[in-house]
Formats: sequence, structure tokens, C-alpha cells
Amino acid sequence: MNSRPPDFQLALAHARSGQRDYAETVCRGLLEANPRDADVLELMGVLSLERGAPSEALAFLQRAMMVDPSRPGVHFAHGNAAMALGRHKEALASYDRVLQLMPGLVEGMRKRGDALMLLGRPDDAARSYQSALEANPAQLELALLLGDALMQAGRAAHACEAYDWLLARAPNDARAWANRGNAHFALGDFEQALASYDRAIGCAPTRAELHDNRGMALMALGRAEEAVASHGAAIERDPGFAPAWLRRAMARRATRAFADALPDAERAVQLAPDDALAWNARGIVRNDLGLYEDALEDYRQAIRLAPRLVEAWNNAGNALHDLGRFDEAIAAFDQALAMRPGYPEALSNRALSLQELARFDEARAAFDQAIASRPGFPEALKRRAGLRLLTGDFEGGCRDYGDSLGSRPVAPDGIPAWKGESLKGKSILLTEPNGFGDVFQYWRFVPVLRAMGAEVAFLGDQRLFRMLGSSGFGVRYLTAIDASDRFDFRCELWQVPLIRRSDPDRLPAVEPYLNAEDGVAGRWAGLLAPDAFKVGIAWQGRAGRKIDSGRSIPLRAFAPLAGLPGVQLVSLQRGAGLEQLQEAADLRVVDPGPEFDAGEDAFIDTAGLMQGLDLVVCSDSAIAHLAGALGRPTWIALKHVPDWRWMLEREDSPWYPQTRLFRQQSRGDWAGVFARVREALASRT
Repeated sequence: MNSRPPDFQLALAHARSGQRDYAETVCRGLLEANPRDADVLELMGVLSLERGAPSEALAFLQRAMMVDPSRPGVHFAHGNAAMALGRHKEALASYDRVLQLMPGLVEGMRKRGDALMLLGRPDDAARSYQSALEANPAQLELALLLGDALMQAGRAAHACEAYDWLLARAPNDARAWANRGNAHFALGDFEQALASYDRAIGCAPTRAELHDNRGMALMALGRAEEAVASHGAAIERDPGFAPAWLRRAMARRATRAFADALPDAERAVQLAPDDALAWNARGIVRNDLGLYEDALEDYRQAIRLAPRLVEAWNNAGNALHDLGRFDEAIAAFDQALAMRPGYPEALSNRALSLQELARFDEARAAFDQAIASRPGFPEALKRRAGLRLLTGDFEGGCRDYGDSLGSRPVAPDGIPAWKGESLKGKSILLTEPNGFGDVFQYWRFVPVLRAMGAEVAFLGDQRLFRMLGSSGFGVRYLTAIDASDRFDFRCELWQVPLIRRSDPDRLPAVEPYLNAEDGVAGRWAGLLAPDAFKVGIAWQGRAGRKIDSGRSIPLRAFAPLAGLPGVQLVSLQRGAGLEQLQEAADLRVVDPGPEFDAGEDAFIDTAGLMQGLDLVVCSDSAIAHLAGALGRPTWIALKHVPDWRWMLEREDSPWYPQTRLFRQQSRGDWAGVFARVREALASRT
């Protein structure tokens, strides 16, 4: 172009100095004189594109190509204009023509890679970026583009190599460290991902997304409390960064801080009201809090925003399950499975709802599918174990349960899980995450472990220690693990009978194994009518747990018992459900008052009061297990499909010889249960 006339040189000078309007004026004058001037047409195309008029640019450049199709600059600019218009196939053809005319043009290879990425061809894009990088290794930016293309192609290991190549030449490149972290995260190497994010933060400490990514790596490593802090650091740096609020909510949820997680999830929804993931996350937290209707509405909003968000359909099914709407839950799981056949979580959840409907063969088939879809799936194996145990296949249930343990990750404290190894001369740390009732029920197995030669410690809620201590089993009680504590194994209490394969009909004969304290019964004796048949009642378990679905009983259901002559009803209920006493004052249930078990030690007063009762009638709750462990006569009202420990059909319980079971004949039929309880109670009084 340097040999061109002075007017064209003037237009070039104006263009290079940023005076594009003057340059275009000169060019238009030149085109009036010669409409087929390829140099001027090319320059007008470039100027139009810089002005933000890609359609106009494309027209000039096409005219230039018709005049002289051998000009690489025209094809390059044509590709850029096509890219600006979203015409990526046309752009790719232009860049291919550029490279035919100038095979070594690095910028042409790069632009070709960009077009291929937008066309969804990351493998081809990676090859184009690789060629550009080989042609000019000084353009380090190409290594980032290469790594990103490899990541999109699902080749995270090769992406790591690209980022490592770049970091060897630019060790303080925050983007490369961040992307390297993403690649290692995709590979499941969360320690390396965390190390990379830490280096990225060292290079760019104010970037919120780096702290957010660090939090995700910590979550993947099971370090939820640290993850909360990292997501918090992201929020401090950018309070409007919605993903960090969402992820901190999930991290807080992992620490079981559900009440703290909810405001974070709500803030994510406020910041990103069109983001289905934010609504889905708030639904998860609301479901954790037992706000099932609210959770369901959140999931439905997520589905309205993203109808193919499979996780939201699955979560909606979970909420419907927790609401006892099992047929609707199955329909939601079916929607998820239609979009993602073989989705293990949806299959497992569907099976659980089928089980609640007593459709046991279908439930078993769905559990089988879930496990076939994800071999070793711990949750499905554990649930199938429960179904097998419930339906009498004790050996198969224990086998499934043992398989579920085999795939468990190492606990954060590093103590190996006990899977049945010899305990002679070993120490074992017992825990129980499933509630006080399970602690009472499975406490009977402590002597079994001690007989195997184990030194036993129990890590749990201090409020239980005084009650458990009445067993005299020689257990060390802990509220936290000290740095000096060393244990050979750890185990949850409820796992012991399954690991030991202790058939319920051949349980250790140690009942009663808990005891009321001398003198406590006398403290509450004044509440009890001397000539009455005294019945302690409890109607509600701990709310907000999936296992509680359908097992708690409205206090009003006990009304047939209140009308029996000579019967005195005494409340053993504490916490949730106690408010129903005021709503059912006509039942004349004796309430021990706010001082009952109000101290630091749980169930001490309850155990003492039980000693003065003739009978306990209750739901499937901690009260049932405490009464059984104390050897008190107990009648338990069970939902139609109960927990596996109560099995099916039988009226007695091998766990507690003094216990009788009253089962719903159809789902939700408490009236039928209490009609039979009234008849049985009338015959005793």
C-alpha cells in the first residue's frame, strides 16, 4: 500500500491516528472515482468494523474479495466481521483462506481457534492454538487458550500440561494458576486444585472468584468450615457475586448450620433471580430446615427457569416425599429419569418412595438399577439394605450394608472405619449421628465390643452421658477429640449389629440395660393419680428428618385413650409437638411442666417418671427406645411402612421384649391404630 497515491496515504494516516471519520471521508471520495479499488475497499471494511458496523464492513470486504481474492488481509478482516455477526462457520472459512495464503500467520491460527471454539469443536480449536504456539512461543496467551480448549474437550490432564508450560515461563500468572486449579479439580485432584488456587490468590488477592474456587476445593476435600471462610472471603471482595453466596450456603449446610445457610441462599436468589441454580440451592436449604412446601415452590421456580435442570426435578421429588406425597414424588423422579436415564440419585429416591407405598418389589428393582448405574453407590446400598432387612432378608441386608461401608471415604479425623476386624487390644470410638433414639437402641452392643477386647469411647452429646452412664458399661465419654487421643477404629453405633450380622431374633440378652436413678421417680410421683392406670404418651419425633415422614402422630389421635375410665394420660413429650397440649386441653393430659428434663442432662426425669407409669404409648421416637432400654411396658404406634428395625406384620419386637407394636393397616390411618390400642388398653384396666 506504500506505493499508493497521496490521497490513500492520507486516509491511512488518519486511520492510524484514530481519526476514522476523516479517513472514511477520504476513502468514500476515492471509491467514487474508482469503486473497484481493493485497497480502499479493504480499508473501508476495517474502519466500518472498528466503528461497530460489521454488516457494512462485510459488504465492503466482499466487494474487495471480488476484485482480488488473493489478499490475506481482506479475508482476515472478513472473518472478524463474520465473528462479530455470530456467523462462525463463515468466519472459519475466511480464516482457513487466510492460512492458505499465509500458512505461518500466528494471528490467523489463533482466530481460527476462536471460531472453532464458538462452533463447539474444542479438539480442533486446541490443534489450531497448538500450531500458533509452536509458531510463536513468545505469545504466552496462546497457552491459556490451548488449555481452555483442552478443558472444554474433556482433556483436563493435557490442559494441566499447557498451564504448567505457561507457568514455567510466567510463574506469577494468576489466570494460569486459576485455570490449572480448575483442571486439577476436574481430574478429582482436589489437593492440587487447592494449591493452585492458593497460588492464584497470592498473585491476585482481590479476585473474588479465586476465593470462591478455593472454597469449592475445600468442600470437595471435606473441609466445610474452611470452605465457609473462603466463600466468605469472596463475598467480602465482591458482595454482588451471587455464586459465592450460593456456595457458602451449601458449605454451611455441610456443617449442619442450616439456619445460617438460609440467609446466604436467599441472598443468592435476590442477586440472581433468573438463575435456576440459586432457586434450587435455596430449596435444598429449606428442605433441610423441614420447610418442605417452601422448598417445593423453590424447586418449581428453578424448573420454570430451566425446565431441563434434572437436579431440580429430583429435589422436587425429595420434597414431595418428605410431604408424604409419594405418588407425586415418583412422578417427579420419573421426569428426571426421562431426561437423564440411569440417574442414580433419582433411581434411589424413587425406590424410597415406592417403599413407602409398600411396593417392595418395584422398590427393590429401582435400588438395583441405581446400583447398576453407579456400582458401589453407598446411599443406594444402604437403602437397599434397609429394604432387605425390613422384608426379612437379614443376610442380604447385612451384605449390602457391608458393601456400602467399603466405598466410604476416609473420615476427616483420619480414624479408620471399623468393618468387623478383631478388636482385641484395640480402641474404638463410637458415634451416633441419627438421634438419641438410635443411641438408646444400639447401646446394648457396647458389652459385645468390650467382650471382643475393645477399649470403648463414645463421642456425642454431653446431655446423654448421665443417662448412658447408668448402664455401667465402662465407656469413656467425649464431647470432642483431643489432639492426644488415639483410636484404632471408629464406628457409628447403629452399624454394629449390621457389621456383626446380629440377627434381631438373636440379640444380646442385656435388657434392661439403662436404669432410672434412685429418687428421681419420687420427684414426679405427685403428678400421678394413685388409683389410676397411668399411661405415659409421646407423639412426635424430631422434625426435619426424612425418617420422621409419617411416623409422628397428632396428639388428637390419642383421644380414644383419654375417654377410658380409670386411665390417666401423662405427657412424656419434650420440644417439638408440645404446643399441641394447649390445642387439645380437653384430653386432660397431665403435663409435668417446664422444669421436666430442663436441666443439662437429658431424659433423667423422663426415665424417673416412667418408673411410676403402668404403660408407655408412643410414636416411633427416642421415648420408645428409652422405655424399651429401661424394660418398661411399651406400646408403639407405627406408620404403614415403618423403619426396618420394626420389620413387617409382627406385633412383638425382638429388640424389646416388653414392647408391643400397633401398625397402620393403611397409610395415614392413625384412627384404626388407636381404636385397637383403646381396645387393648380397656382389657388391661
